[in-house]
Amino acid sequence: MFSLNRQYIIEHLSTPAFRRLILFCLILPCTLLGLAQEIEAPTRIPSDSLIVQSDTLFQDSLKDGSSSNPLEAEVTYSSDDSLTISMEDQKVYLYRNAVVNYQNINLKADYVAFSMQNSTVEANGVADTSGHVNGKPSFSQGSEQFDSDTLRYNFKSRKGIIKYIISKQGEGFLHSDKTKRQADGEIHVSKGKYTTCEDPHPHFYIRLSKAIVIPNEKIVSGPAFMVLEDIPLPLALPFGFFPSSTTRASGLIIPTYGEETTRGFYLRNGGWYFALGDHLDLTVMGSVYSRGTWGLSAASVYRVRYKYNGRFSAEFMQNKVNDILDDTPSKDFRISWTHSQDAKANPNRKFSANVNFSTSAYEKRQSYNISDYLTNTKTSSISYSKTWPGSPFSLNANLQHSQNSKSKVINLTLPAVTLTMNRLYPFRGKNDDGKYNWFEKIYVSYNSKLENRISAPDSTFFSQRTLNTMNNGFSHSIPISLASIKVLKYINISPTISYNGVMYTSYLHKRSAPDTAIFLSGTDYILNDTIRKLTYAHALSAALSISAAPKIYGTYNWKNPNAHIIAIRHVMTPSVGFSFLPDMSGIMPNYYHTVASSQSITRPVNYQTYSQYQGYLYGTPSLNGRSGSVSLSLNNTVEMKVREKSDSAVVEKKVSILDNLNFSSGYNPFAKDFRWSPVNMSGATKLFNKKLNLRFGGSFDPYALDTAGRKVDRFLINEKGKLFRTTRAYIDIGFSLKSGAAEARDPDADGTPATEGDEMTSATRDMIDEASGYYGGDYVDFDIPWSLGVDYSWSYQKPLDKATFNHTLRLNGDLSLTPKWKIGLNTGYDLVAREVTTTNFSINRDLHCWQMSFTMVPFGERRSFSFTINAKSSILRDVKYNKSKSWYDYF
Repeated sequence: MFSLNRQYIIEHLSTPAFRRLILFCLILPCTLLGLAQEIEAPTRIPSDSLIVQSDTLFQDSLKDGSSSNPLEAEVTYSSDDSLTISMEDQKVYLYRNAVVNYQNINLKADYVAFSMQNSTVEANGVADTSGHVNGKPSFSQGSEQFDSDTLRYNFKSRKGIIKYIISKQGEGFLHSDKTKRQADGEIHVSKGKYTTCEDPHPHFYIRLSKAIVIPNEKIVSGPAFMVLEDIPLPLALPFGFFPSSTTRASGLIIPTYGEETTRGFYLRNGGWYFALGDHLDLTVMGSVYSRGTWGLSAASVYRVRYKYNGRFSAEFMQNKVNDILDDTPSKDFRISWTHSQDAKANPNRKFSANVNFSTSAYEKRQSYNISDYLTNTKTSSISYSKTWPGSPFSLNANLQHSQNSKSKVINLTLPAVTLTMNRLYPFRGKNDDGKYNWFEKIYVSYNSKLENRISAPDSTFFSQRTLNTMNNGFSHSIPISLASIKVLKYINISPTISYNGVMYTSYLHKRSAPDTAIFLSGTDYILNDTIRKLTYAHALSAALSISAAPKIYGTYNWKNPNAHIIAIRHVMTPSVGFSFLPDMSGIMPNYYHTVASSQSITRPVNYQTYSQYQGYLYGTPSLNGRSGSVSLSLNNTVEMKVREKSDSAVVEKKVSILDNLNFSSGYNPFAKDFRWSPVNMSGATKLFNKKLNLRFGGSFDPYALDTAGRKVDRFLINEKGKLFRTTRAYIDIGFSLKSGAAEARDPDADGTPATEGDEMTSATRDMIDEASGYYGGDYVDFDIPWSLGVDYSWSYQKPLDKATFNHTLRLNGDLSLTPKWKIGLNTGYDLVAREVTTTNFSINRDLHCWQMSFTMVPFGERRSFSFTINAKSSILRDVKYNKSKSWYDYF
């Protein structure tokens, strides 16, 4: 063996043996264990240049015209110590920090030896004087990387042996004491460990006596058992199967099992996951209970990049509880769908959906989510919009749904379609200089709407009776208006003439009741008949509106130039508006009729005027006589300018004291009674650096009540000497506090978008967790030291003579006792009923690669608890211990 000098390197660089060394150093890591994508050795070597680098300050390039050159790209290598060749043993050696780079492949080791005679290579670390081994072989290609103690490979037979290797396989890590790679690419492992803990000495692992690894696909093992903190547990498996594919794959979803007092033993949310392609998946699951309850669910996530994405889920449960009073099975279902379109997909067309529809008892009977249980109102919407480039027209269509779980009433708009035309100024020329005559301010527009509304309890929503009560119609209008004319700087005058038309599938006809009907009912003097017939009504209307909204400023300046407060400013915006619609009945069709009530002994004949479209969706296009109203409002804002001292200077800052304080009312001079509207007040502000939100308001009626508690057309001030009667008042106070570290932290700091596969898989996990009542706490954020939210609500309502109160206090927050411990609380107190509202308490402990969580609802209808210790990784989500008691057991 001898030291290699510069001239000797140049003379031997082109030898086939030396090139095979370089090629093998690059191919070896790719073929071992499948830890990176396998790279086939080229069968021919194209002509290229080879750059040799070393810390000994030499660099050369050679061109070899031979077709046997195996290199496809530029190769660089170096070593800190030396590169030597033994001609006797036909071996090449690289010492200390040997690095070989080829394309995106990198191999590092403190010692590399290549046998030209046997076509084998060895790489390992070197022990120092203290016995510590440095420079162990390390390989990386792109995002793939593994480390080992020693490696040995024969590139002719394509077989290799590696001692003690740690490699990342999907979401887990594979440790192996001895690994052998076969020629067909399979990896045989002896005394292996599989874990999701990234530490070199894992906190837990599954011990594999023998295993076979199929790169980028799966790991199959013989007998396996769990080891926790180096202590073997009596949890053994006859075999193990661990997927390591980088792509999504269909597979079995293992159900959770347990027992409930009322519904019996169960297998819950077991099924199959279908990977239907790169853009779509499907999860089908079922649940069964020993006492008759069963359910099915399906969920799908889809995504086409730069076009659209969404998710859909449907769940059905037939719930049977062995109740002595009532054991009739109840049927509950829920449908949810979200769809969003990428803004770049189509600038002229947009479609979106957000659907959350369920039976009113679903959250009560089936949901394990406290927030769902506390939500009384659910809404949904599906919308589509279309614009035509170069055209003033736009189309909007939407379906809307709302339901209240307390009243059990569902309101559905199916559908609502609008077609609108933007303003057109017919008298303006092509050359627009911004200066217009009065007639050039005339504009015309078009609005049309088609709707179909249904409102009914959920128990009768799909019955024929509900379908017969649909409220539907079509309305369109063509307003011709003159843009506001400003008078005396603050007064705006806007005249309008409009053509209005409506179309309905029925109309109302009232008639006097026959004497027999009066005798039988005793009180029914007029009968209402609905005539099923398609009718169209239209009218021409004129309107004049006058409004004024000046701003009044008031400022108080502090005289002391060193005072903390510089000035306080109060801005008032009074607003007065008047609208008038003249009587056009003489020149327009008449849709108003008069009916006489039948005469009885106790009641004389009365005449009633009604519209044949009374109570219909868009009303009547024409008015019965003239109409008008006066609107009054006063808005107030108060802000303060203060001085704040910093380290370098004094800074002036604006602080809001009152964001708004608004008073509003109205007067109808053409009404027969109750001409004045109630005075409404609302106010809001944010205090203490916007940490506290304050909302308040009320409604005050100027009219009195009679002895029977009915509202009469007499002013309260004349009856009792009081100006108003409070009919409604409310105060809402809420504040949310977080630690300074939490406010400064960016939740999206990494900025890494989720891939389609990640998004689909996580969505499936979310659905399984929510449906099964899983309290694993995958999303507990231990980085926030503490947070606190407090909401106080007080309301008072007395529309007539009976008052009702609502007085509640709500508290939620969490605290990280240490970087690994977090406790959370969500509770409330009803000050009227004097009882604690729904409360849940949680404790979470970060155990590095494991997590412990305890959740409890101590009282109420949802009384329950759950204790879980589970592995964090989703691939081992079934490796857990759970002890729980469902709220169903207290039903």
